[in-house]
Amino acid sequence: MDAVLTFALYSLVLLLVSMAGAFLPRVKELNDRQAHLLMALSAGIFIGLLFFLLLPEAIHESEHGGFDVHVVMYAIAAGFVLIMTVETMLKHRHMGGCSCECCQDNHNHKLMSMSSFAGLSIHAACDGLALAATFLAGEEVGLIATVGMCIHKFVVLFSLSTTMLLTDYSRKQALWRLFAFALITPLAGVVFFLALSGIGDLDGITGLPLAFAAGTFMYVALCDILPEAFHRKKQDLGSYGLVLLGIALIILFVLYFPHTH
Repeated sequence: MDAVLTFALYSLVLLLVSMAGAFLPRVKELNDRQAHLLMALSAGIFIGLLFFLLLPEAIHESEHGGFDVHVVMYAIAAGFVLIMTVETMLKHRHMGGCSCECCQDNHNHKLMSMSSFAGLSIHAACDGLALAATFLAGEEVGLIATVGMCIHKFVVLFSLSTTMLLTDYSRKQALWRLFAFALITPLAGVVFFLALSGIGDLDGITGLPLAFAAGTFMYVALCDILPEAFHRKKQDLGSYGLVLLGIALIILFVLYFPHTH
């Protein structure tokens, strides 16, 4: 019971840190230019997370579980295709009725936000599995994993909140959606923790789910958030610089804190 309460406490901390990331882009009212530049920084952070944390971790864990790298690639591709399919279905179901540039902008932004929410939700559930598995390996390992997960979720909620700035969601609507999203990883973590508690050897169990989640994350980063960062042609150079800055921040994080992921 003590282990369950400790894990629940860690999950609560994770939720609070996640919501702090969701609130940060909303501290100050942003105009369209500032929102798109913030999106560029988020895109760079997402790309950095994808290539320097998520993909290496998914491949490492899968190989540790005895899976060939080709199987890992299939799992990544499956996640990518799933979110591409979801977005295509959303696009055909929610096509805007008005063709003017302003309405189409809002429609595209809302579609991007919905697609990002769907893709990142799958990733968030797999994060819960990874957190539960590491915690079951020992409380000390679990604490390190929680610290890394807090940083990761702070960044993801920050970026998802940024995408919602470009939609016509009210502040209240956006924050409720972000709160629902922030709950996914802690709740999934508790469920997986209870489900896996009776299993002895957990080595490599998170590998393929993490690879699948990395595929969903890849689609959101490269096909939703990155194109939106360059949506306004007049600020391409600024966006380019901020994307590089976001990638550089993740590289520096990996170099200085190599064990937190």
